[in-house]
Amino acid sequence: MLDVELLIQNELACLAPYDTDLQDDWTALLARAGIKPAVSARRHRVRVLGLALAVLVVAVVFVAPALGLHTPFVDFFSAKHAPKRVVRQFAQLNLGGPPGLNPQAIPGQTRLVTTYHLRNGRPLPLWITPTRKGGFCYFLGGGGCLASNPRARSSPGDLNAGDLDIARFSAWHSRVIEGSVGNQETAKLELRFADGKTAVLPLLWVSKPIDRAFYLYQLTRAQETPRNRPTALVALDKNGRVLARVTSAFRLPPSWSNPNNVSNKSQRHVILRSGPLSIAIAPSRAGGDCFWVRYRTASIGSGCAPPRFLTTPMAGGLSHGTGFTSFDAQLKPDVARVALGFQTGANVTLTPVQGFVLYNIPKTHWPRGERLIEAVAYSRNGAKLASEKFNPHQTGLYDCTKTIPLGAGVRTCP
Repeated sequence: MLDVELLIQNELACLAPYDTDLQDDWTALLARAGIKPAVSARRHRVRVLGLALAVLVVAVVFVAPALGLHTPFVDFFSAKHAPKRVVRQFAQLNLGGPPGLNPQAIPGQTRLVTTYHLRNGRPLPLWITPTRKGGFCYFLGGGGCLASNPRARSSPGDLNAGDLDIARFSAWHSRVIEGSVGNQETAKLELRFADGKTAVLPLLWVSKPIDRAFYLYQLTRAQETPRNRPTALVALDKNGRVLARVTSAFRLPPSWSNPNNVSNKSQRHVILRSGPLSIAIAPSRAGGDCFWVRYRTASIGSGCAPPRFLTTPMAGGLSHGTGFTSFDAQLKPDVARVALGFQTGANVTLTPVQGFVLYNIPKTHWPRGERLIEAVAYSRNGAKLASEKFNPHQTGLYDCTKTIPLGAGVRTCP
């Protein structure tokens, strides 16, 4: 619902951990592929089964003269093929996502590249498969997909950020940082900390068609504290020259973004209700309002943004879960109404209440042929200020009593 500056969005997204049971949000799982979602699917979740943590061994060839590398190197096609259960998990990545987010993974080529081990001895296998688009997908505690030439938005403190892929997840009460490096001139990868200390992260280069180096680092308890936390990941060449640097992934979220810390909750009150859904707001000490979206008694979203960070007239989209699909948005003051258009030609007009709109889409609009296809924000004089389109053929956005098979053991609502 919040529309904050792209920099803030990137920082908050990078700080979100992967779930330990690997139930990744589809866009979180594939966002690093550099593909823009065609529809809003902020809460569209795809079940990814847990990976088997078997202790397996892969032969690693040290020093690859052809690449001029002086770090461990694995020939991808010589690595061990993945078992059927893992192949199925990669096949599921190609199913159920919004148009444009299909990574086109090639499940049958999935390999076990290596097995990392945490300090307690628990194994974390690194499974990788190429994609038909020239990139790759992988699982390593968390997981993701990357394009062959990933793009990274410019951010203060970052340099060639597309060459450094960073992810984080929680594993057995510990935080783990993992990802990949794209520049083959990289001789050393440093993780730098707020207390001035550094840690050198071992790299494992994987041959074409993957053509990247992978790393994994488990933080100590001391390194998880704000005083000692990581602040930058830096790739250096053999002469110590900085090739790439990412700091934005490690910045703490702005204090004003947490409604539990900056809002006066004693003044929280409900401003909108639509069926079982509601929006409550409370003033923020940073300016503007914090909000809470609830489905019955369960929270499905919250946030804050001072007015200076509201950059578009309408920030929102479809939210969904078991038993509901809704449209909700935060609006700038010059928006006088929001018109929702459906496949049948039906229209619903929403009037903002203190800068928000909320509409619980009734079950009559859940079947195909009846669904929401567009939301348009208008000014008081009828000028079109913003619009958002929705794909009515997207699966999994509307609840159902009878699911359909997508393949690879996945079923979803049509």
